[in-house]
Amino acid sequence: LMEFGLAMEKQWYQRRVRGSVALLTQIFLCHFGLGGPINSFLSWKGWLPVARLSYGVYLLHYGINRAWIAQLRHVYSFLPDFQSVIIFLGFISMINLLAAVLFLTVEQPMANLEKLLTARQTKPRG
Repeated sequence: LMEFGLAMEKQWYQRRVRGSVALLTQIFLCHFGLGGPINSFLSWKGWLPVARLSYGVYLLHYGINRAWIAQLRHVYSFLPDFQSVIIFLGFISMINLLAAVLFLTVEQPMANLEKLLTARQTKPRG
């Protein structure tokens, strides 16, 4: 039984290594313009808002979820599926809205300021 467990663990690590190598290969192919349809899909301009909000969502979700759990007066039960879906959609909506506000009030102005401070001054020729 111990040998079976070790064999399963070895197989699990081998799968992780193969997956990592496959991802690394795809990254290099996309970087050098050889990614084909995967590169086109990942370069689609529709991903831009998601990419800009993702870090804000990452920063905010834990605190908002913890605040909601802290205000509960009884143990939350996931029995009614509809109620769980409504709560999940509410969290997704609220966190994405707050991430958009965070992006517009903090991240974008800081990026603009950084661009102004690091811009090279060009001397006029003449």
